[in-house]
Amino acid sequence: MLGLVFEKINGYKDGSFYTPGFVTMYMARQTLGRAVVRHFAQAPAWPELAGCDSLEELQDRLAPARRPQRLAYAAHFNTLTVLDPAVGSGHFLVSALNELLHLKSRLGLFLDEEGGVLPYTLEVEHDELIVTDADGLPAPYRVATFEVATGARTVGPARTRLQQALFREKRALMEHTLFGVDLNPNSVRICRLRLWIELLKHAYYRPETGFRELETLPNLDLNVKTGNSLLARFGLDADLSEVWQKGAFSLPEYRAAVRAYFGSRGRDEKNRLLGFFGQLKEQLTAVLHRKDKKREKLRLYRGQFAALDTQHFLIPETARQREAREWEMKRLQQYADQLDQEIAAHEQGALFREAFEWRFEFPEVLDEAGRFRGFDVVMGNPPYIRQEAFTALKPHLKQRFGHVFAGTADLYVYFLQLGAELLAPGGELSYIVPNKWLRAGYGAALRGWLASTQTLLEFVDFGDLPVFPEATTYPAIVALRQGAPAAESTFRAAALLKLPPIGVGFNGVVSGLARLVNQQGLNSKGWNLAEAEAQEALDKMRAGCLPLTEYVDGKMYNGVKTGFNEAFVIDEATRQELINADPNSVQFIRPFLAGRDVRRYQQPDSKTYLLYIDWGFNLPKFPAIEAHLLKYKKQLEARGEAKAGRYPWYALERPRPETQQEFEKLKISWPGVSKEPSPFAFDTRGFMGNDNVQIIVTDDKFLLGVLNSSSAAFFIDSVCDKVMNGYLRMKMSYIGQLPIPAATTAEQAAIAALVQQILDAKAADPAADTAAPEAAVDAAVAALYGVALPAAVAP
Repeated sequence: MLGLVFEKINGYKDGSFYTPGFVTMYMARQTLGRAVVRHFAQAPAWPELAGCDSLEELQDRLAPARRPQRLAYAAHFNTLTVLDPAVGSGHFLVSALNELLHLKSRLGLFLDEEGGVLPYTLEVEHDELIVTDADGLPAPYRVATFEVATGARTVGPARTRLQQALFREKRALMEHTLFGVDLNPNSVRICRLRLWIELLKHAYYRPETGFRELETLPNLDLNVKTGNSLLARFGLDADLSEVWQKGAFSLPEYRAAVRAYFGSRGRDEKNRLLGFFGQLKEQLTAVLHRKDKKREKLRLYRGQFAALDTQHFLIPETARQREAREWEMKRLQQYADQLDQEIAAHEQGALFREAFEWRFEFPEVLDEAGRFRGFDVVMGNPPYIRQEAFTALKPHLKQRFGHVFAGTADLYVYFLQLGAELLAPGGELSYIVPNKWLRAGYGAALRGWLASTQTLLEFVDFGDLPVFPEATTYPAIVALRQGAPAAESTFRAAALLKLPPIGVGFNGVVSGLARLVNQQGLNSKGWNLAEAEAQEALDKMRAGCLPLTEYVDGKMYNGVKTGFNEAFVIDEATRQELINADPNSVQFIRPFLAGRDVRRYQQPDSKTYLLYIDWGFNLPKFPAIEAHLLKYKKQLEARGEAKAGRYPWYALERPRPETQQEFEKLKISWPGVSKEPSPFAFDTRGFMGNDNVQIIVTDDKFLLGVLNSSSAAFFIDSVCDKVMNGYLRMKMSYIGQLPIPAATTAEQAAIAALVQQILDAKAADPAADTAAPEAAVDAAVAALYGVALPAAVAP
């Protein structure tokens, strides 16, 4: 609840939204279970655990362990590392904490200080830790007696033993396993507070104080830190061996200081350790600076300058030689000054003031040689920030995240590459992010990079379900394992139809809808996560066919964007008034369609008109139009780009003058958003369209039949984004992928004749029953593709 309150107050401007408990609980359970199994199976100290591939098998192998071995296993469990790189209020870390405690209990590693297995069960229900005894009853911590006069208490030994263990285990996981970073200092403070509250839930009165004093809380400053996760001066592969081998501080000393800081009590001790960390960072930074390529080049230029400046001559130099030497010195000084400015801008500029140095901030993820090993798990909900909001950051993002960069990509795209790179070999990432990258143009680089370099594990698409009631984000859970996929690698994919009711296990809902998708079929093109049968059908449709864009030679166009419909979209009465006042107005008034006016196989019709005013329009020359638009001047001037002076206040926002004449020709039209995947119409009346109308300039009735066929509907439904209430976003970039089958002249003519029959019937009566000719078109087009549609979608 604390996280929800905080993110409602402070999070939206940072692009953060409170992730519901059923989502964080599911992601933690799915990811951490696999991570724990891998953590033990790959531990070189215990070959007896090698090859474990399930929690059940690991549980069986750990069961025979005696007390010393159990303590060692439990300590190893706590060396697992889990990161949220955009931690927000800490909800994911709290869910991870609870799930890790559940896993410890399940594996028989919930122990007392002597290594005895505690007879309690730890479960997670509704994102809360539930502790029950051997009889399945709740096991609360209770004070047995309390003397008001003295403040003395007594607590039963069994309850003390349980509470001490819970506190100790939570503290160990907070200190050694859970890590978070956030740009917002308030988020960091709230996250630490949430973790402390989780610890306070199992605080206990210390027996040695007569149960008068509670156990003190640890410092969490070193595990939850403020910084910009996407910005760093130094790469993850930067060499720090010089620091650990020759510097004043060793890696074991660094780790020991971190451990000491967690338990430090007095201000002096805390300040001493903070001073140590400050000195260490200065030393690390100095070494990395010396190894920086730009600094190496700067030292080279300055060395060459000094050599020329102090050069001695046995034979005095001539005037020409002196001139050449001074010219070279001047050139070297210019190079050095320019490099100096670049280095200062990089290291001290405003952009990097909040940089976070992953290379050395968390010693727990460095190996014994001080190299960056990485985290076992990265999970979270990266900020939902649109690309317009971080323009100044883009040059750095392009350089740092070149594998996935696109100028129009939103911020979460870069968190996907960052998260994968922060993983240890074989580590796992689980994010909930918008699903737009699956098909959007800006996601092409990300799709290609993920498909070829990472092993996908799961994709759960929520579509337009209200996971975040505060915003329409079309979220999806994506989980992956660090490392390239095997040849036949498959992953689980599910598209949810509704959110699970309270009390219903989300894993069961996902499992019931899940299907296996072969990763080998994915590349930089838009991903289709269809079942194997459907994917095979889609692949066969593509084989040997021309994409629609090529078939029509690129003659596909968008309608205009008015920016303010009330001013530019007029009715018949207003049209007549303008023409009566100034007959010259007629040349700028066009019949106009919105997307909702375009219907399958029908001649589009509308009683509205568009005032077509492009950016070069001479307004004073047409007084009737000027008088009409002046009524809306205030609203028109308020449009963003008009306000910025990009176009006149009285013009359409996107008039698209280069394509307006194409709308006057015979054409196929379709709406940009549609409930059905085959809403294509034939327009013979030259309607203009708004920006929710797309057209193909053609009189090809065969093509219209293909577009409205069940085969095309299957393809379009597979490649288009799903938006609110199951509608399809039918962008040209999606529809343009539709494969158009080869056909003889006779085959084309036969389909065209059937289409004409449908058009004639609909022209006479829009409600006419054309099921028979439409079925004949479906059969003829399917025969051309030579593909049997999956049973679930076949007509």
